[in-house]
Amino acid sequence: MALANIVHANEPIHVETIVAYYYADPDIGKSSLAFTAKDTILFDFDKGVHRVGALRRGTAVQVQKWTDVSNVTEEDLKPYKTVAFDTVGTMLDCVKIYYQGIQGNTQRDGNLTLKAQGYAGNDFIGLINRIRSYGKHIIFIGHAEEQRNDDLLIHRPSMSGKNRDVLYRISDIMAYLTYEKATDGQIVRVLKFKASNSHHAKNSGNLGAETGGNIVLPDLYHAPTFFGDLIEQAKSHLNTMTPAQLQTMKAIEERDQFFSECDQINYVSELNTLIEQLDKNHPHYKEMRKHFINKAKSLGFVFDSEKNKYMDPNSIPVDLITEADRDQLQVFIDTCGLDVKSVCEHFGIDALTQIEAAKLEKVKQEIE
Repeated sequence: MALANIVHANEPIHVETIVAYYYADPDIGKSSLAFTAKDTILFDFDKGVHRVGALRRGTAVQVQKWTDVSNVTEEDLKPYKTVAFDTVGTMLDCVKIYYQGIQGNTQRDGNLTLKAQGYAGNDFIGLINRIRSYGKHIIFIGHAEEQRNDDLLIHRPSMSGKNRDVLYRISDIMAYLTYEKATDGQIVRVLKFKASNSHHAKNSGNLGAETGGNIVLPDLYHAPTFFGDLIEQAKSHLNTMTPAQLQTMKAIEERDQFFSECDQINYVSELNTLIEQLDKNHPHYKEMRKHFINKAKSLGFVFDSEKNKYMDPNSIPVDLITEADRDQLQVFIDTCGLDVKSVCEHFGIDALTQIEAAKLEKVKQEIE
């Protein structure tokens, strides 16, 4: 069989659709911005599209339940070029509520079982991939939250760490939308596409290259194609890049994201979870490892070579499960149709042997 769609290392890869993601402070015009993309249909999960007013230039769907969006067809989206989700955090809650309504998907406390969480995550990603296959751009709109780390105030998307990571990976461009004082003293709205230790961002599209990744929003009433133009700029840039260049750019973005996550660590458990992401074959491994070690030292954590993890000397020691308990738990996980990696990710641990002995039965109940 002859191979099709071959792209050599010195040839650019054709990019047809862009996934854009911005998260913002309250009352800044998040939804209005999405309507300046090309032929937008906006799925309103937050029930707030009525506040857009005269700037609502596209179609809006007020979502009542997950199937309002999950059952969308290519024919439904035929008149549109851009699909916006407002907000993506509520969208993820919506799919969660849908699966909670299916018998057998919840634990005793009402939360989803691990298996159902997997179904919900797959359903979300499947929808996004399907919409992209229709040739549509995607815009995720999110709320921002603040986290203080010593004297540093960090702005990041308001959602769980796992969902935050998924959205970061699938997005081509990502920005923090906020207010700033311009050089002339005027207060302006700014999209910050360049990541820093004060906010999360991603700039595969090389937007705002001459302004440090910052793009000031114009009066959207007089700039009806503003965000659509940014999407086209990002698309054009990506279409000039060879696979080798894309790989280099991806490595830099992964390094910067690692730095950002590392700077936000406060607890030893977070440190041990992050170290699992360190790949010795990564082009920036030495920089990432050095940054990680310096963070551990600044927090006073020490590495235990026997346990192969960092420890907090000031923490109160607890009894952990034995290797025999671990082996029995692995069998139990298998019978539930799950895998050890998913369970560890769910509980935020690196290995089953990090489970406290006193909590073993509660852990089993949650897995079940």
